[in-house]
Amino acid sequence: MNRQIAIGGSLLLTVPAVNASGTHIQEAEIQSVIESEDWETIKTIWRMADRAKPPGNMFGDSYQLAMEKGDSLRAVVDSLFLETEFDNPELRQAVYLIQRITSMRIMRLSRINPSMLMRMMPPWTETVQDNLLFNFEQRITTLSDLVESGEITAVEFAAARDTLMERAETWAMLEILQEVRTYRNYDFDGWQPEIVDADLVLERLDMSYRAALDTLSKAKLSVNAESFQVVVDQHRQFTERYDEFVEAKPVFRILLMDLIDPETMQ
Repeated sequence: MNRQIAIGGSLLLTVPAVNASGTHIQEAEIQSVIESEDWETIKTIWRMADRAKPPGNMFGDSYQLAMEKGDSLRAVVDSLFLETEFDNPELRQAVYLIQRITSMRIMRLSRINPSMLMRMMPPWTETVQDNLLFNFEQRITTLSDLVESGEITAVEFAAARDTLMERAETWAMLEILQEVRTYRNYDFDGWQPEIVDADLVLERLDMSYRAALDTLSKAKLSVNAESFQVVVDQHRQFTERYDEFVEAKPVFRILLMDLIDPETMQ
């Protein structure tokens, strides 16, 4: 039987009693995280970030947070939930990704991405993450202002929040890809779609994976065979990690919805 998690008196999301892998999602454990002091700290940092004016552009100017303040807040985020024992792996991963995106929100509000200062182009995934986060900050600041002024309806708020969560989910998928990948290759060379979403990236990765398999089958003795084998191995590792994220996505959305909530944005 499905259940609904209620936060602050409002129903947030219907949670399946059993996820796609057959594992029971523990509603009580999700509730205990949301009611914890560590989660309240996360929400406080989100509210502060919501109200901070984003940099004028993704390369960084007019930062509202001092670098030292940003570093201090990120250290606080990293220190949270260290003593928490998670029985549910989906909840553990969802909390971890929320911490990562919170930390990156603070970083981008207080300093430029160090890769932007390098002569070499940063990995495609990192550039797209920066674009997503920059857009996220602009939208959530505007949404926070509209909520506070009462200029947005419940329907408009829900639509805006869905867009924000989709961007956060794409960012999380790219974060997993960044953690798995230890190399740069031709996956995304010259690829600049107008809108980047998870399905497009997965399709591109699958094309790269199949191309690497095909190359390996035809050139097992090639001097480049080892690099193509890395593509294959790391793609399989990413797929495994991404499948785990798909299982965790309902919980991830619950946590996001509690953070992007009109009652806490005012």
